Amino acid sequence: MDLVKLEQILFYVSVAAYLGASVFYIWYLVSRNVRAGNIGAIVLILGLTAHTVALVLRWVTTGHAPMANMYESLSLFAWGLVLFYLIAERFYPIKSAGAIVVPTAFVISSVAAMFYVGSDDPLMPALDSYWLWIHVSIAMLAYGLFALAFGAGFFYIIQEYLLKKQYRHVVIAFTLLLAALGAVAGLKLGTMWAEPAKYLDTRVIAGEFQEVVESDYSGTDILKMLGATGIGLLVGMVLGFLAGKGASRPGFSSRLPSLDVLDEVSYRAIAFGFPLLTIGIITGAIWADQAWGRWWGWDPKETWSLITWLYYGGYLHLRLTMGWRGRHSAILAVIGLIAVLFTYLGVNLLLSGLHSYG
Repeated sequence: MDLVKLEQILFYVSVAAYLGASVFYIWYLVSRNVRAGNIGAIVLILGLTAHTVALVLRWVTTGHAPMANMYESLSLFAWGLVLFYLIAERFYPIKSAGAIVVPTAFVISSVAAMFYVGSDDPLMPALDSYWLWIHVSIAMLAYGLFALAFGAGFFYIIQEYLLKKQYRHVVIAFTLLLAALGAVAGLKLGTMWAEPAKYLDTRVIAGEFQEVVESDYSGTDILKMLGATGIGLLVGMVLGFLAGKGASRPGFSSRLPSLDVLDEVSYRAIAFGFPLLTIGIITGAIWADQAWGRWWGWDPKETWSLITWLYYGGYLHLRLTMGWRGRHSAILAVIGLIAVLFTYLGVNLLLSGLHSYG
């Protein structure tokens, strides 16, 4: 068996393992069955191991770090999310949070599978640099930590509502969350369905002509994207309502980590993720200077990276200087993922620029 085929098989094995682990973690949350939680953790570790080997093989077979296209970056994003979750679970009693975090990793890796391209896919000249693995890996690790902070923050809000017996708010929170995730998934699938025409445009950057990938969306393409987004929104709302109803019962709060633990995990994830994002932006600027002759050009990806950096910097400032803890921090951690997702996916899908590599 050649390495390319083995890499593909191991990646799909990891996706299947994340699905299986999701089932066990949800089972643990619903039943509080310790054995189910332990099995879920073992399956998740096995999936992470297979995923790690698949990434290494991808690197070997392509000759470059596995971060050059949508498949590789989404795969790395899911890998980082699982890795940091397992580390957090090792030090904090947050196994219940796996019922949200692990299925999220499964969805991300499943979407990555839709973008799978062979190892012989040519690498764009601008990406042919050792800065590729330095810049992108650091950014993906930061995104993984922010996603973990989001999960802990969301469960903080749910736990607080449960302790106050505000079950209606629990239903609303789950409905809003899954509706938003459904809309994002729908938009993603709608963009794949639309298949806008791609063409190269020429711009003057740093006094030189540079080719930029542009997308030409027709009216039919836009309708497909809107339709898929609407369907995803409705499906998410239904699933969120059902999940909220299931969680809205006495005693369910005992199945979740304490408020203090959830607050600590969310804060620690952002505290570690923020310096990684800072380093990611700095290395990106150095790479941009080498590739395009300028450190910063207000490209959509650069602009939204700065917005995300300012947002999480503001979070840390408010927490450390103004004492914003508990619910305030949890809400900020949840909202912050919107900036992360738009920086990572929205810019590539909806905006054109030098970072639009597909």
